[in-house]
Amino acid sequence: MPFAWPTTEQVFYRVMRLRRLIAIAVAIPMMMVLTVAWMDPTVLSAFHATVACFGIAGLVVGHVVLFPNVTLETFALSLSATLLIVVMPVIKIVSLWAPAEHATAAFIILMSFAVAAMGVVMALIQILLGALVYAGPDVRKTLKTKMVVPCSPNVAYQQFALRPDARRGRVLTGPVDENGFFDVAVAVVAMADDTTLDAMEVVKLDAKVLNSTPERHDVMMVLRNGSVTVTSQHFSATDNGCEVLVCDLPGDFTVGMHVLFWLTDQQADNLTETADAVVGHTARTNGVAHNVSLLSVAGAVLSPRAPVSNHTE
Repeated sequence: MPFAWPTTEQVFYRVMRLRRLIAIAVAIPMMMVLTVAWMDPTVLSAFHATVACFGIAGLVVGHVVLFPNVTLETFALSLSATLLIVVMPVIKIVSLWAPAEHATAAFIILMSFAVAAMGVVMALIQILLGALVYAGPDVRKTLKTKMVVPCSPNVAYQQFALRPDARRGRVLTGPVDENGFFDVAVAVVAMADDTTLDAMEVVKLDAKVLNSTPERHDVMMVLRNGSVTVTSQHFSATDNGCEVLVCDLPGDFTVGMHVLFWLTDQQADNLTETADAVVGHTARTNGVAHNVSLLSVAGAVLSPRAPVSNHTE
């Protein structure tokens, strides 16, 4: 799945779904910029600090809309852009060391180097954030999300409940074995080797239904690494259809992974994907969107690869 420009509906959905990510990715740089402006107005005036804050906000929102599945890169972009804004007055002063007739050219050259350095810093920050997210012990914490679906509880149970011998969107399940377990295959978007296109990758796990009624469905899922996740779904009728309450207890989530899951509102995105399939809505969730990143696009532009010839043709 290559990079695709979002539709108007996807733009609004991504901004709404990733609202927490946007808020924090904008708030941290804004505090840094305003602090610098308050401590030393000669380095960064109040006017320029205000313009910088709006610029960072627009940059973050634009990145989230175009690249919705690279959360850590969004943070790295906002922080590296903030550093660039803070050092811009210094770059301006250094450019004045050149003769007056070459000051403008010197400023442009220095800014070009600064932007290139920003890309390197952005990549390093992303690596550091990734290490922080996945490091540390596992934390057992229940994740809860609910959503009202315009259908009956029976239809919601048939569509949302993970059961053997069924296919639901990107999820395919097999028959039950003698121990009550069944295979589950989930198609997910993964970065291809050329870093510019996405390929569908299949994640496999084992599942077992612990309890199943029209009102509640409990499933235990065992990943290939041995970690166990328990999911409980509750279905209750409402005036507008059916309320689906999902409670997940992941067995391999660190503190950083819990934070990342909360920032991206991942549970709600998963529920929305199934709910859209129930009502026949066009796919709009981040789970089915491309996984292309800004750095991969920049790498493809700056260092393009020749297409691999297909010898079978």
